[in-house]
Amino acid sequence: MLPEDMSRTPAADELQHLKQVSRAKHVILSNYFQPWAVILGSRNLRLTYVDCFAGPGEYEMRGSPVEGSPVIAVRKAIDLVSKGQVQNLSLYLVEADEEQLRRLQTTLAKIGKYPKGLTVQSECGDSKLIVPRLLDGLPPSAPAFFFVDPYGHPLPLPTIRRILMRPRTEVLINLMWFQMNRDLNNPKVEARLDELFGNTQWRNQPFIHLHGDARETAFLEYFKSQLGCPFVLEFRIRHDPEDTHGGDRTKYYLLHGSSHIKAALLMKDVMWQLGDEEGTFDYSADTQGNLFRQTPPEQELLAALRREFTGKELTFDQLRERTWKLPFIGKHYRSVIKSNEGNGIIITRVESKRTGVKGLDRIRFS
Repeated sequence: MLPEDMSRTPAADELQHLKQVSRAKHVILSNYFQPWAVILGSRNLRLTYVDCFAGPGEYEMRGSPVEGSPVIAVRKAIDLVSKGQVQNLSLYLVEADEEQLRRLQTTLAKIGKYPKGLTVQSECGDSKLIVPRLLDGLPPSAPAFFFVDPYGHPLPLPTIRRILMRPRTEVLINLMWFQMNRDLNNPKVEARLDELFGNTQWRNQPFIHLHGDARETAFLEYFKSQLGCPFVLEFRIRHDPEDTHGGDRTKYYLLHGSSHIKAALLMKDVMWQLGDEEGTFDYSADTQGNLFRQTPPEQELLAALRREFTGKELTFDQLRERTWKLPFIGKHYRSVIKSNEGNGIIITRVESKRTGVKGLDRIRFS
């Protein structure tokens, strides 16, 4: 089954069409891959990346070829290993469709020889079977990143929870809400949803009887709670202007799950940059479609920080970590703190100089 966003019967020499909203997940992956690898590669000998639904590796968008997630990861990996920023990097590319895998391997062959320290393995098969096997073979403490981008339902949640039980391991999940929403009350696919959740408890959740935004919100919170990790970021992606249905409603969510706050904050910075307008965690590919969503005023951040921390002192990093759920990124915190220095905020600079604010600098709210 091919995704809705792609041509279903492309000729042998044609690329499958990719809509702009589907490109968003590739942009986020591309922008996150390098800092993820550099940070963890500085402390670990080997990193692992697994693309659980790799696809053909190349698509057509707006009349031009664009690279898919496995090719993006391979090119990033070549650059990182060649520069010595990562010593050893293993990429596993899993694709269930033989023709898709053949196209991917043809695309990868054009890249050329890989540098020493980079291993790329592509395999045809069902990720539900292959991923548990890969987990069995990975050293328990080796950092890993799993990209779970299916055409319908993602990997079973028990498998995703197993991934996230590993230290220094993260997942980026494409949760196809528009498809899930249609399936929730369809008796014909109950068994498939049982497999996804690993039980039948989902059938008795309140979202089953809700509608519209209330149902979407309740389902998303339930799904996130089932991941079993402390930090889950969501990025909402709405239907593409090319779509003939769906309007301005949610098409899918990108969910980033991790057990480390620094990973969550890094991904938060990456996701925010792609959001509509001046930056939100919401994307539509329509420059006029989200004008009502503005960057949350920094005054709101200041009020939230004062409510939480008046009379307290903590580092800049601690400040961000303890308020990670707020819809703001590092530059907002810096702006608010610096512009209010001397106005109820005292900065003791430990790491930065003069007017800077970062890391271990201590912030006191009086």
